[in-house]
Amino acid sequence: MNISHSLIAILAISTLQATDNLGTINITSSTIDNKFNAKKLNVSNTATLNTKEIEEMHQENLANILNTIPGVTARQNEGDSNKIHIRGIATEMYMGEKPGVAIVIDGVPVQERAGSVNIDSDNIASIKVIKGGASYLYGNDALSGAVIITTKRPKNKTEGSFTFEKGSDGYEKKVANFRGATDYLALNLQASQKESDGYWESSDYWAKSINGKIQYYIDDTSDITLGIDKSKRYENDTGSITHTVSGVNQVKKNPTSIGEVGYATDYNIELDKYFLTYSKDFMNGSNFMTQIYSYEDTTENKNGAYDGIANNDLLRDDHLYDSYANTKQKGLKSEFRKNGDKIASMFGIDLARNDEEKNSEYRVDYTSRGTTHYIGEITSDTDSKEKINAAYGELKFGVTDKLLLSSNIRVDRIAYDYTNNLTDTKWDKDFQETSYKLGATYKFNENSILYTNTSTGFRVPTLAQMYAGDMTTSTYSGTYSNNTDIKTETTVNYELGYRGKTDFISYDIAVYQLNRDDVIGRSSGNYASTKGVEVTYDNMADIRNRGLELSLNSDTKKTFSYSINYTFLNSKYTRYDEYNLILNEGGVVDQNSDGDTDDDYVASTHDLKGNITPRTSKHTIVLTTNYKILDNLMVTAEINYRSSQYADELNKIKISGYSVTNLRTKYDLKIAGFQTQFFAQIDNLFDKQYYMMPRVTGDRNDDNIYDIGDMGLTVNPGRTYLAGLTVKF
Repeated sequence: MNISHSLIAILAISTLQATDNLGTINITSSTIDNKFNAKKLNVSNTATLNTKEIEEMHQENLANILNTIPGVTARQNEGDSNKIHIRGIATEMYMGEKPGVAIVIDGVPVQERAGSVNIDSDNIASIKVIKGGASYLYGNDALSGAVIITTKRPKNKTEGSFTFEKGSDGYEKKVANFRGATDYLALNLQASQKESDGYWESSDYWAKSINGKIQYYIDDTSDITLGIDKSKRYENDTGSITHTVSGVNQVKKNPTSIGEVGYATDYNIELDKYFLTYSKDFMNGSNFMTQIYSYEDTTENKNGAYDGIANNDLLRDDHLYDSYANTKQKGLKSEFRKNGDKIASMFGIDLARNDEEKNSEYRVDYTSRGTTHYIGEITSDTDSKEKINAAYGELKFGVTDKLLLSSNIRVDRIAYDYTNNLTDTKWDKDFQETSYKLGATYKFNENSILYTNTSTGFRVPTLAQMYAGDMTTSTYSGTYSNNTDIKTETTVNYELGYRGKTDFISYDIAVYQLNRDDVIGRSSGNYASTKGVEVTYDNMADIRNRGLELSLNSDTKKTFSYSINYTFLNSKYTRYDEYNLILNEGGVVDQNSDGDTDDDYVASTHDLKGNITPRTSKHTIVLTTNYKILDNLMVTAEINYRSSQYADELNKIKISGYSVTNLRTKYDLKIAGFQTQFFAQIDNLFDKQYYMMPRVTGDRNDDNIYDIGDMGLTVNPGRTYLAGLTVKF
């Protein structure tokens, strides 16, 4: 709070020389629709990509688009599944944990499953990234920000397009879009299909989607929009390998993960999303919006990778379980905003009812410690319900013609109910959380603005964490105990920035400190097997992230243009009292019989205060240059650089940094009266090999030594090619 309070005081003193007019003060925040988007007077560092920018990247996955934004790290898992991190928060986690980012598509908050979200990149009209704690708008788990996605809208004209792409590893995509309009009705329909064999063994995927929006203009000031999105997807392996197995370096010998499968694979996914939004503008500059939505995600997959051949080669080649999960989200949102010369305000309500059914059963006959489990035996059957009642608001006040103050507040009432259908046991817990943002902008002139804010985020503990002793049945993972005293995890973000524009360049620079307190984790460390060790969930650590984000953009209308996006991030544990290093006893394994020779044990316990959080690079640079060879021929070169990072909390295993060069070109012309664009690109031009999401928590290869050989990782696909065309009519 001190940083923001001090800056606001400085700004208040400097307003004595104010001369410019702020104009009408607008409320641009919304959890329903970002059509009010305006960056100039935002009190925080945000990034927005429009339809043209997104389409011209021709990226196979949303992760590649988001990675060009300062402060954002995104990883593609399989197909359209993404893990998204902002300002280094939750990059120390790597499997099923939520990454602390709110994902909102057309106002619908998308629930994350296993820490990732499924997003169809072909239907995106715009992306807005809010950095810093964002719970003041989006509630639980918006620890480090939000990604706001708006899909393609109807237009008041009739047009259409068809895109075809083909690339490396059997990648192929077809997208058809049609927009039509009358005086009272506008329509957008899109169908897409894409597939790929994948670079890694058994990493093939496909996706089929049809979606659309129908907008009815009730009168000149009000409209109603119906949105529908239905898709089916198949996603397979992530290509994860162990660095060294039985003395063999798998990075060199087996980069495509032949013979080794991920922990969970063979995802069959059905997504159904519907929403209905009503919007009304009033003569006095106010607006009312309300939305109802329904989102359903049904997923079936295999999980629990293990060595099914039982030859002790440590390669995971089969799965123990068939899993099913069905998530249903239903909700209502309403917002009323009032703009004005001195004061602007917004008030909203957010009501959500979420239900998830999950079950798992053995898909193979399996014997462990003298007990045999047979195909079809149910291992878990649960039903969890989440009820959210929230109210939120925003107030902006123009103190002078130069100084604008802004404040947000949200109050959440969250209720959880969890049922174990196998035992008919029930648990429930209620939480009430308040989050806020305070900020200010000072306008030196129309093209020079100073801004600051303090924002907060929170994540409440889950019932599965609080009642782990009752809910966890795995004996291999240790003996769990309940802990009902886990505190809510919180973040506080302090930010100071400056944005502006000259005749040659626009720029935005921000410095921040993001404190993450009471990080919830396991007492034994993340995903370290601890058979025979008592384990509990608790507030294990505190983390402090300090950083700088810089964005420079020249005029894209010029013959030569460029953009430079730079991120500096220093992420450290300020508290981590007890981290247990787990090793295998003697390196002897007996995974598939009833023996007991695969005991793990705590080799040492560490205080990690001062350690750098893993998977965070201090320096990230994205340099893009565009050169118009002709009016209709553009060549783009892009360099992505990430500095070194640690793969483990202990900071014993360091991964070198890398840089990747990409080339793109596009050529526009008319063929038979149709506007046509040909495009091609080469990613990773120099075929640079690097690791994606390296992680080490213990003696993964069971040789009783903790070293780089224990690292789990995915080797990047190397040089890839893509070419295609878009025809508009």
